Amino acid sequence: MNPTKYLTLLLLFALTNSWAAPPTHLNRANSSESESLDPQLVHTLPAMRIVGDIFDGLVHRDPKGEIVPGQAESWYVSEDGRTWTFKLRESRWSNGQPVTADDFVRAWRRAVDPETGSPYAWYLDMMAVKNAKAITLNKAEPSALGAHALDARTLQVQLEQPVPWLLQMLVMPVLYPNPPGIIEQHGQNWTAPGTLVSNGPYQLQKWIVNEKVDLVTNSQHPDREKLAINSVSYLTIPSANAAFNRYRAGELDMTLDIPSGRFAKLQKDRPDELHTTHMLGIEYFAFNTQKAPFNDPRIRRALSLAMDRELITEKVLGEGQMPAYSFTPPYMNGMPALPKSAGQLTPTQRLTEARRLYKEAGYSKENPLRFTLLYNTSEARKKIAIAAASLWKTSLGAEITLENMEWKSVLAKFRAMDFQVARASWVADFNDPVSMLSIFGSDSGSNKPGFRDAAYDALISQLNKPGIDRDDLFIKLENILAKSAPVVPLYYYVSPSLVSQNVEGWYDNPRDLILTRYLSVNSQSGKK
Repeated sequence: MNPTKYLTLLLLFALTNSWAAPPTHLNRANSSESESLDPQLVHTLPAMRIVGDIFDGLVHRDPKGEIVPGQAESWYVSEDGRTWTFKLRESRWSNGQPVTADDFVRAWRRAVDPETGSPYAWYLDMMAVKNAKAITLNKAEPSALGAHALDARTLQVQLEQPVPWLLQMLVMPVLYPNPPGIIEQHGQNWTAPGTLVSNGPYQLQKWIVNEKVDLVTNSQHPDREKLAINSVSYLTIPSANAAFNRYRAGELDMTLDIPSGRFAKLQKDRPDELHTTHMLGIEYFAFNTQKAPFNDPRIRRALSLAMDRELITEKVLGEGQMPAYSFTPPYMNGMPALPKSAGQLTPTQRLTEARRLYKEAGYSKENPLRFTLLYNTSEARKKIAIAAASLWKTSLGAEITLENMEWKSVLAKFRAMDFQVARASWVADFNDPVSMLSIFGSDSGSNKPGFRDAAYDALISQLNKPGIDRDDLFIKLENILAKSAPVVPLYYYVSPSLVSQNVEGWYDNPRDLILTRYLSVNSQSGKK
């Protein structure tokens, strides 16, 4: 055979058959159903994980935690720190339309528009974007927001005062752009499969409620050739046991947690697959501070003081969690040591004070406090709820009814303030105490206990002021939370998960948001 013809046949075979690069797929566990895939409406980690794959904001964080360009290729800030200008890279939406600065302006205005009902509308006020607060309070039109398109690829952001950590804040989904004309055409159904238009490295292919969300490569994304993963499925698995069993069966490449009580054994049996990340987040119980009996800070503080955090972290969980006696993790960047904390009291001192407050609020063994503790479906959270109810019964005589629901239903209860005490959590949006403490401002959409305190709001309003003593401010805010006790801090998160040895590029992320774009799958490297 002619050598040239032979080589040509070999090349054709490689391109069309087994020598061609096989498609790579990743199966990831997600702990609950996403409340939405609309960037301005998402507010939980399960939704943020998916939205982080299908949308690009101005910037994002790389595996080292550094801020790197996303839709913006460069930026600069004015000398007074009040004007930021972003130059956008050339890019297209998944339907082929170019991504422009107007797409960001439209999205940001939509975020602060009260008619949108964005749970993160407050975030743009925290960024100090000009007129953001006035718009969320219906005192100005969305068009007054300090975000403008100077031309198709230049976005200018005007601030009411300098915010040195602004770039850290820009990673949040509420700031992702909106595709032109799609929301206007399809309304609230614009995020449905076949309709959702996105600008990230992946696009939505299928969404089966309470089962899975399938994503495939966005052929329009400028980095599409760099992606090692062609498709990814987020499988909705609230049960850690179910996720573990599917992982062992080879149906999952990555879990989000591990079954309760298995940590030590997995450390021994699967050390190369078990990963533990200390997170900038906290598990807590929220009181409904708007309704009796939990509008009384004495009873809230009594229940908080009576909680044995060490029992929860060491006996119930046992995965390296750190007991929480304040809301902000002490290892967070910029968090000063608190001079006074319940954690500095002995267990006997805490319990003595708890019983005094319980009695002062009018409760006793003869007249016990009765309430319902709500938690979302999860083996670990069920154990925590049972332990908490037992502790409060034993130490104070309170009688607790436990109620569990799926996460979406719990969120609906929070929005309607239709609960007494409920399990909740918070993971910081960026590595600064501002991201923890700002959620208890009266205007915050993440203020689950409905906490209202004029002194707290006054301090929050000072956070972005130049020359402010941040250490003093953070201490004062934590002291108000400790005295008023709108929540019971339980523990600071660690994130133990199983990652198949087939997955390469996995990285620690203190917000538990690992972008698929940085991962790859090697079916020849190890086994599940």
